[in-house]
Amino acid sequence: MFMGHYGPAVWDTQRGKGEVLVPLWVGFLAVQLIDVIWAVLVIFGIEGGVRMTGNEPLSNIPYSHSLITALLWSAVGGFLFKLFRPKAGMKGFWVVFALVFSHWIFDLIVHRPDLPLWPGSQVELGLGVWNWPILAFILEIGLLLAAFLYWMRVTTGPKFSVIALSALFVFMVVIQFIFITIPGLHVQAGTFDPNSGPQGVALGLSAIFTYVFLIAAIAWIEKRRSPKL
Repeated sequence: MFMGHYGPAVWDTQRGKGEVLVPLWVGFLAVQLIDVIWAVLVIFGIEGGVRMTGNEPLSNIPYSHSLITALLWSAVGGFLFKLFRPKAGMKGFWVVFALVFSHWIFDLIVHRPDLPLWPGSQVELGLGVWNWPILAFILEIGLLLAAFLYWMRVTTGPKFSVIALSALFVFMVVIQFIFITIPGLHVQAGTFDPNSGPQGVALGLSAIFTYVFLIAAIAWIEKRRSPKL
């Protein structure tokens, strides 16, 4: 999953009830923390690359995306949030923990079986919804749209903030289609080339740039909207 990960970012036990516990930009970081770790590991050559099993491209992601390490990264994310926002307490820890771990749950739904139970495990999980690329696209963009509509309902701000959020949504839809859906259509047609896209350092840096841009964009929009009381 890619842009669909941002769907849970709006979740907060206090959102819609006044002052939020987890700012939306933090939610944007939390739901993609596992992929940020993946991008760093790709840059240093620890992860990356695609192995073809039949017609299925499977990613080599044992340290960022195994079940055990995903739980570890979720705990790290919750701890860091609690460290830098102590007033959030344990509730804040568990909300961020859940947001980070939602990444693995959503990946389980869409990934082909390349999510190991732990690094080195021979058991790899994945329900493979990406094998139906149009269905996966609708699922991911539907999650993103529902999240943005909900956030707009529980916040208020000037009209230009709505325009900015709409532009961000369109940008995310385009990115999703180019980098996930089009390759998925090639896999479905049997014409996928695993070496056609960016590799290694270029792949890791482009991913990090995308995540940072999205966080900065939503932080800018979030500053111009306030929770409805």
